Amino acid sequence: MSSNWQWIPSIYVAVLLLMNILSTPFSTSEMPDDCPEDSFNCEYVTISLNVSDEELHQAMDEWQETRGFTTTFSEGYIVDRTSFFQFPDDVHYSNECGTVEIFSKSRLGRSDMGVNMERVESIIQYLEDYDFHTTCQ
Repeated sequence: MSSNWQWIPSIYVAVLLLMNILSTPFSTSEMPDDCPEDSFNCEYVTISLNVSDEELHQAMDEWQETRGFTTTFSEGYIVDRTSFFQFPDDVHYSNECGTVEIFSKSRLGRSDMGVNMERVESIIQYLEDYDFHTTCQ
């Protein structure tokens, strides 16, 4: 490797670490009501889906496993990261017995270039194709 390019991997790792440190305080801890009107980095949808909480959590956990090794899951909340730059985005979901709300928002920047809408569409498609066996109680 040329000496001019040997620092590129180190710089990439340093930028990833810095970005993750800076984005940590901006994570949301609960399901927001909606995206702000002037937001270009957020997507909020509701879909009709009659499923138990337990099975919805299982489906969302399986969805996040398809995303990559840097995505993290806890019931009702997922941190999904973009592929190359690993930008952390928050995904919240809730089940209101027949209605599932999905919220996806980028932690950094003013625009997501459609990433959150693509993510929400991916989740909706995954849930529509999922073989649910239980309904909400």
